[in-house]
Amino acid sequence: MIKVPPAAQKRFPMLRYVVNHSPAGIIILLALVCCLVTTGIVQAQKSKGGRIVRLLLRDGKVLEGNLSAGKFKVNGTTSRSIAVETLLSIHLAADASPREAERITAALAAVQGKDRVERDAAVAELTDIGLPALTPVLNAYKDRDLREPDALYRLFARLMPGYADAADRSLDLIRLKNGDVVRGRMGGESFTIQPLGDKAVTVPVSSIRSLVVRQNLIEKTVEVHSLRHCTQIEFLDTGVVLGPTSRVEVTAAGYVRLSFAIDGWASDPDGLKVPGPNYKTNLVDGFPFGALVGKVGAAGPRFVVGRHLDKTGVGEGRLYLAVNDNGHWQNNIGSFRVKLRVSDAYDVGDAQ
Repeated sequence: MIKVPPAAQKRFPMLRYVVNHSPAGIIILLALVCCLVTTGIVQAQKSKGGRIVRLLLRDGKVLEGNLSAGKFKVNGTTSRSIAVETLLSIHLAADASPREAERITAALAAVQGKDRVERDAAVAELTDIGLPALTPVLNAYKDRDLREPDALYRLFARLMPGYADAADRSLDLIRLKNGDVVRGRMGGESFTIQPLGDKAVTVPVSSIRSLVVRQNLIEKTVEVHSLRHCTQIEFLDTGVVLGPTSRVEVTAAGYVRLSFAIDGWASDPDGLKVPGPNYKTNLVDGFPFGALVGKVGAAGPRFVVGRHLDKTGVGEGRLYLAVNDNGHWQNNIGSFRVKLRVSDAYDVGDAQ
């Protein structure tokens, strides 16, 4: 006879009878136990989902783990408390450390250089450093006929969305789930974080460059333009950082024209199926002309996104999107509207 615990009998009064009087009782009991255990695990994960954070430290290291604090104090014209459950990210504007100042100078030179690989890496690094790079970027602009596409010009929006800018550049930037932003100064001296699979550590606020809360689900609709977000120019930074368990769902629609009025060079997100007029192949860099492609990390390998993508294990890092084309990109026009649904990931900023 299988003994049913009193607590289980109270919660499921029919359980004892089923186990003792039915040949299938053991199977039913095991199925019920598995269900309860699975439900408990899911609920535990959900309860922790709003407290798992990703810290970028001023020395460049990344720390991920469970945050003990339930809210943060932000000091400004009026002080306020912000619950972790309402938070997307905090970007601290404290002066650049000596290491960061050195990296900002080198990265700004690379952004204005001719090496594409170095430029993309520099843009990504400056975006991560964030607010301390804002003034050096503004000082790098010259009063000239600057127009898109230009990586340096677009860098400003990656650091500071227009709706969040303020005259005081020394204020931290706090992004909330409801779309609001708060400019102020993060209070407190330190907090405790439990790194995954490691001992809890105390992290001084003064050592942090940014703090991002992991989200169970991130949904965004972005425009990928065939000129600005072309593989030959610059990928669109979705503002989403993926982890090892992130699931990426993409639905894309629209039409891009890679040669203005020549319809044979027009494409949906899946790319050209046959070569365009006066061309021998429909491929460039191994992917169809005009296709929506992606990569994870500034130097990550490209992959086809197309009209629909539903995949886990794409990679770890920032998710980028672009229209695939060759060196003759100047005659591109049109864009794709892309709907993103990403689970178990970090929303670090607006798509730029």
